[in-house]
Amino acid sequence: MSSCLLENTITSLRRVMIPLLLLIFCCPQAAIAQEENSMFIRAAEAHVGDGTVIENALIVIKDGVIVSIVAGGAAPEGVALLEVAVVSPGFIDANVRLDVGDAIYYPGEDPRLQILRAIGKQHLYHGGDVCPCGTVCPALMLHIDDESCLYCGWPDHDPHGDPHDLEQELLEGAREARAAAAGVPDSSAVINEQSSEVVPHFQVFDAIDHGSNDFDRLLREGVTTVYISPDSSAVVGARGALMRTGGASSERFIGSGAVKAVLGSDTYRYGSSNRPPFRTVVSVYTRRPASRMGVGWVFRKAFHDALLRGSGHEPSGADTSSQEASQVLTKVLTGDIPLRIQARTGPDIETAFRLCKEFGLSFTLEDPVEAWKRVDLLAETGVPVVYGPIFDVPSGILRGSVESRQARLNTVRDLAAAGIELALSAQDLRGEQGLARQAMLAIRYGVDSAEAMRMVTLYPARLLGVDKEVGTLEAGKRADVVVWNGTPFSSLSRIETVIHGGAISFDRN
Repeated sequence: MSSCLLENTITSLRRVMIPLLLLIFCCPQAAIAQEENSMFIRAAEAHVGDGTVIENALIVIKDGVIVSIVAGGAAPEGVALLEVAVVSPGFIDANVRLDVGDAIYYPGEDPRLQILRAIGKQHLYHGGDVCPCGTVCPALMLHIDDESCLYCGWPDHDPHGDPHDLEQELLEGAREARAAAAGVPDSSAVINEQSSEVVPHFQVFDAIDHGSNDFDRLLREGVTTVYISPDSSAVVGARGALMRTGGASSERFIGSGAVKAVLGSDTYRYGSSNRPPFRTVVSVYTRRPASRMGVGWVFRKAFHDALLRGSGHEPSGADTSSQEASQVLTKVLTGDIPLRIQARTGPDIETAFRLCKEFGLSFTLEDPVEAWKRVDLLAETGVPVVYGPIFDVPSGILRGSVESRQARLNTVRDLAAAGIELALSAQDLRGEQGLARQAMLAIRYGVDSAEAMRMVTLYPARLLGVDKEVGTLEAGKRADVVVWNGTPFSSLSRIETVIHGGAISFDRN
């Protein structure tokens, strides 16, 4: 029995080894390619990302890195050759918004009215900032004698609000307007931190849902690297995160990003809007900024507090930021941690420059909707710009905001003509409105196609400091490749395949 078993084993080994030896001796390139996890791509056109287009390009990928890209090169005999029409680098969105694990969604109407309706007391709603709730708060909490309710202000709330009172009508109208602006049922309507207006010691990475479908959707749309930005509900918000959209979730994080500051109305109208004091009612939203003047004060005081603590003095006042926040802002002041500022309107853009000049800060400008008003200032200073989305009809938080009313479709053209290297962003838009479509819109409204390619590849890579790794199709860079069936960004073309780190992560067929 043992001799028969040995003979069968030898026969099996011969069946496996002989073809393998023939493959190695007759076609050594194929054996090496298979062993070393290599890929060979023949593209009729290769858009490198810096404006160069290589015709009849041969791209060799090994272990997830581009080994070479040459025109008319010959592939080794016997290797599996992927023949495609057009390739480009993987796209980079420098200001993307993702669904987060602990996001708070706000409905389109006052949440208090919804709570009252749920308990059958909607007739008590009068639209003010306090509630005529009796002994049970709409938050479904029993009131305790001599203890103030943080939700409705018990026992000092207004139990008999007059719906015909002019002041109450104005309050109701303002609340409805804010709710319509902030309460949109899409990813623009999420916020994930409202504990303070100064939270630079928080990280948006800690809130990211790493199983979110957003990663898969972005990858299918050719976006291989993203900078995930915090929401705009704080004056000095959390730090962003630089991530890959593909590969193992444990290997996607690249590094922490900049502290995000916001100059504009988002900080007091996003989510549960801020409000002035009402009699003796005080909540977490009461002593926060409710105007642009207040936003400027919070920004200035936050950095002033950091300077005071750095000189050995302890700041004071109701709006004093935390010790942890000052530690981070001290590194922002020294340039060790970068700063981003969202400023959409012309005056807000000017305020950003004025405040940063006061504290000697460098910054990146996010989402400057009215940048066309200050092209000269942006060109003169060379401040990095992340622009987008380009829109005809605003969506999300911008849908009800005055900050979208003076948008122009050709702003990107004007900025590019002034020599400003900007990165395009789709923010929270997906699918037909994603980053590839943003580049198409830029081309449609006057931007050269090669420049539009740079705006979603090379320029954001430079801005994020990862241009030595991604952003162009060059030897030594990570093999993030988008395969097209025609001219990139054309309305007649589509993405067929996405290669992320040398592995096919999406294939339409």
